[in-house]
Amino acid sequence: MKKWLFIFASLILVNCGNKSTIKNDSIIGREFQNFKQINQLKNYAKVSDTTIYDNNIEPLYKILHLQDKSNNLIIFKSIILDSIRNLTFKILDTLIIPNSKKSEFITIGYCYTNNGKNENIIAIVDKTDSLRIQNIRKVWKANVHSKKIERVNNLSKINCFNEFFVNQ
Repeated sequence: MKKWLFIFASLILVNCGNKSTIKNDSIIGREFQNFKQINQLKNYAKVSDTTIYDNNIEPLYKILHLQDKSNNLIIFKSIILDSIRNLTFKILDTLIIPNSKKSEFITIGYCYTNNGKNENIIAIVDKTDSLRIQNIRKVWKANVHSKKIERVNNLSKINCFNEFFVNQ
């Protein structure tokens, strides 16, 4: 009986150790001036960085799109200005999207709802040669109130423009 109690207690301690390691590896809440300062992001390359004003004069948030050989990493971050206007960013939430098929791409800041532009919409869309995106696959919104990236399930009111459209 003592032997089983010892094994059970050991398993609990090992599992608790694993949970704390995962928690310590999280980048949520980390502050940085350049994303390369965070070890977990050193192998990523910057794709885009979109600013969110949310009806303010000064920007409050940004969405950073990074990519490595297998994933896209979307980072929702707040903007912190010190007294001499030096910028620091704090990671609020992240979204990992596996690298897309050649017929798709990720667009940030080129979609809108209710006829108003929303710079905080993240979408996976099909590539097209027209100005308007015809096929929107998935949509998320960087919610400035909850400070989370949230999935949008109703795509019927989402419209996107092709940021790579070239009028010929």
